[in-house]
Amino acid sequence: MEAFKRYHSDPSLGIEIEIKDDNGNLINSHQAYTELFNEWQGIQSKWDRMSLLYQFWDQSQFDKLEDWQVIERFVKDRYPKKALQYFEEKMSDKRHFIKEELVALSKLHRVLLNNPIAKEYIETAYHDHPEDDAVKVEYATVLHIIGNHSEKELSHQLFNEVLDKKIQRNDTESVFDCFRFSEGYTDSSIFAMLYLMNAEADNDTWDYVAEEYYYCPVFRYEHAVLLAQSENPMRALAKLTSLSQEFPWFRTALESTIGNIKSVRKQLNSPDFMEKELQEFQTSLKNI
Repeated sequence: MEAFKRYHSDPSLGIEIEIKDDNGNLINSHQAYTELFNEWQGIQSKWDRMSLLYQFWDQSQFDKLEDWQVIERFVKDRYPKKALQYFEEKMSDKRHFIKEELVALSKLHRVLLNNPIAKEYIETAYHDHPEDDAVKVEYATVLHIIGNHSEKELSHQLFNEVLDKKIQRNDTESVFDCFRFSEGYTDSSIFAMLYLMNAEADNDTWDYVAEEYYYCPVFRYEHAVLLAQSENPMRALAKLTSLSQEFPWFRTALESTIGNIKSVRKQLNSPDFMEKELQEFQTSLKNI
């Protein structure tokens, strides 16, 4: 149910699923789609499970999505290059973008680490819709990343305005709930990361928020750094490895992953440890 709402980028989406057999009797989804369910059962990662469901729904739901929802569908599923391709093929000739499209395109370019381009899109959105909460959060996020000192101050002011509004609704138990997929949530991987760091949050809290921002390479990198500092080097290496495989344009992550593999090799006295992955990451680094 959560994945279906995320697929449509709509936390408030009402869902009623009724599946009937040939005799008209109601049956459960896992009974109707046995093959899909068996594959789903064999996956541990929440986001990989949702990715499987996304691919399944593409057959019946994809054409129902608006352009901005398609961009979000690919970005949140860790396929930003597919989102960019979709934009180039379906949206690049548009003269005017609605605010949802501008926010989605800003997120897309942030994930691709093209922050100046992200800023162009979200500045347009903020100019036209300065009171929209989703626009304010994304604008604040981009300004925090690449803004000057005064822009960073504005960034925190805008974000706190939206966050305070979310907290006042009393639909969250902690500030970190505000970053989780829900109606009116503050969708900012960067501010989520800042709040975790400032609160000196423990590993469990990082894991809790990380479920929301698995698509963000910067968040995942900082999470890996925390794990390495908390004397969990093998989990940190695993996180860096998957990060570098999924976002091979992220130079900092690639360099850290390569360095970590070499460090573990020395610790284990195993010169061939993760040789295949090492070669893969070194090639990716050369291609940036």
